[in-house]
Amino acid sequence: MAPDSKTWKPPMLFHFRVDFQWKGDKASASFAEVDGLGQELVLDGHVTKSDRTPGFPKGIKQDDIVLKRAIEPLNEKITSWLRDCFNFRDTGWIETCTVIISLLDEENKVAARWVGVRAIPIKWKSAGPDADKSEIATETITLRHTKLIRNK
Repeated sequence: MAPDSKTWKPPMLFHFRVDFQWKGDKASASFAEVDGLGQELVLDGHVTKSDRTPGFPKGIKQDDIVLKRAIEPLNEKITSWLRDCFNFRDTGWIETCTVIISLLDEENKVAARWVGVRAIPIKWKSAGPDADKSEIATETITLRHTKLIRNK
């Protein structure tokens, strides 16, 4: 039986999975943080004659998805895809992917899911070395996509 508003148990933010899918290939990775699961209606600037409508929608603005994780080896699938995308001048193109962020319940079943369609990396940044810190080296990946769908 599918959960409804009376049986729904809100998922915890710390239990999630991030999957990447390309044509004929896929990869999963562990991330410490995910941000940017949002979108916004873009309204026209015309004043309406009715107090029922704040404006007419003319588009949707997608937030960029920002992922933070420990640095991975260069031969790892997602890192390899990032490297290929940022070397687009050598290859002549950038391969888009579908990125899927899933919140999991205590049984590792998907409780909520967001799908970023036709995603490409627009920023790839490593945390700078710092002799005063004893932390794991991390990288931040910013993805831009054409559509965000919550399908669960």
